[in-house]
Amino acid sequence: MILIGSKAIKHHFPDFPREPNDTDYVLFEYQNYGVIKTPGVEYLHNKIISDKYHQTDKKILEPNDLATLKASHLCWNINWDKHMFDLQFLLKKGCDIDNALFFDLYAHWNTYHEKNKRSDLKMTKEDFFDNNINYDENQHDDLHKILNPVPVYTLTLKDGQEVELDEEKFNRLSREQKLDFVREEVMVMAYERYAELDYRVAYYKMLKKFIISHAPMFSLTFILKNFIELHKPKINYIKKINDGKSKTIK
Repeated sequence: MILIGSKAIKHHFPDFPREPNDTDYVLFEYQNYGVIKTPGVEYLHNKIISDKYHQTDKKILEPNDLATLKASHLCWNINWDKHMFDLQFLLKKGCDIDNALFFDLYAHWNTYHEKNKRSDLKMTKEDFFDNNINYDENQHDDLHKILNPVPVYTLTLKDGQEVELDEEKFNRLSREQKLDFVREEVMVMAYERYAELDYRVAYYKMLKKFIISHAPMFSLTFILKNFIELHKPKINYIKKINDGKSKTIK
């Protein structure tokens, strides 16, 4: 078996600020069931981790794999803030998210937890907005254009498609464009859903929901790696949108 979780983080980085409540191990003899609990210890079955480590002499999950494991939990609203805190701690320590391992773990959690439900970007624009927020798609686009006359998402649309995005086009964006891609979408969706809340509260609430349910899968690790830069809005977007709508009406 191999040590994972907070005690593994504490082993690699003694200044990890949270004291672990228990000890977590992945058992190498894989069985397709969840957790065996004894007082203070949990034994988990995770085929992805088992397959990677069972023929090694390692006793503690490596730092990059700990970061990736933490990241893979964030598509489910289960201990979300704790996992995000741990991931950001590890990223600050220079750890990285392994994309291939991330998606293998994501597939594993889809069989362990309830299947992660994400926005279907292959719909037509009309069906997509009717299915997701019962909101006129033209109004949604208008909100984007108040924030940015050329919304970044329009630079990533698949040729000939109204909603579906192109991973290669996203990857060709500059880092700042990718950040704005996330910010713009989160601000518009927060306005549509939570305009009655303080704009900062609404933004954070929507960013979390965006990660769990809406962000294109190919953008997820970028968002998680840049969460600290993304987790607060740069502007009062609710005021900017309301001001922009008032000017349009006049």
